[in-house]
Amino acid sequence: MKIFFIRHAESENNKNWFFHRDNTGRQTDPGISDMGQQQVGCLAAFLGEHLEEFDFTRMYISPFLRTLQTAAAFEHLYDIPKTVWTPIHEGGACFEIDEETNEHIGHPGMGRSEITAKFPNFSVSEEIDEVGWWKGAGSEPRYTRSYRANLVLTRLIEEFGQTNEHIALVSHGGFHNHFINAILGLSRPNGYWFEAQNTAITCCVYGPERGNGFNPKEWRIEYTNRSEWLPKTAQRDWFGYS
Repeated sequence: MKIFFIRHAESENNKNWFFHRDNTGRQTDPGISDMGQQQVGCLAAFLGEHLEEFDFTRMYISPFLRTLQTAAAFEHLYDIPKTVWTPIHEGGACFEIDEETNEHIGHPGMGRSEITAKFPNFSVSEEIDEVGWWKGAGSEPRYTRSYRANLVLTRLIEEFGQTNEHIALVSHGGFHNHFINAILGLSRPNGYWFEAQNTAITCCVYGPERGNGFNPKEWRIEYTNRSEWLPKTAQRDWFGYS
């Protein structure tokens, strides 16, 4: 099994945070920004030119709008199962922030029919009903996020670990961090953050594909945060480097 973890393109919330460093203009379920549109165009072109390397056999997509829009930009390249799957959503899930109290109020997100109408080529997993996919009264507690990443990892290993499936997970920067920590066996990460640029890809291999006598129950992280398809004009200088 090979996992290609793809972070979504820049969202409107990413853009607003870059300029304000607070929740100014925050949206509950933002789409991708103008720069995000440029990023997904670059990603789709790169994948189209390297299909032999990025030979996905199935795709799982977080139910947030920004991940769905990102996957939609290149899904035409792949005649494979494409499933909207709740467990790979971003940490915190879907919520609004009360401006007066700063309380996090849970929002259901898009429901089954809305997702299907906007993205007809994606199937929707059973846990997403007409009301939406998030059932929490507020945001997702921090302590459950690494637990959820471990559940996702366990399910992928149980279902695909001994196969040659090449799985694309179109997800988020925060969940990427928890997912890599789960692979490393760090169930409650403290002091470790694995960065992922918008549209960046991280590749991990497990099972028989490791080959060459290696333990098939061990992971190999081939690379993280790969994003050479992005020109400088399609990147934010988050850390102030020249």
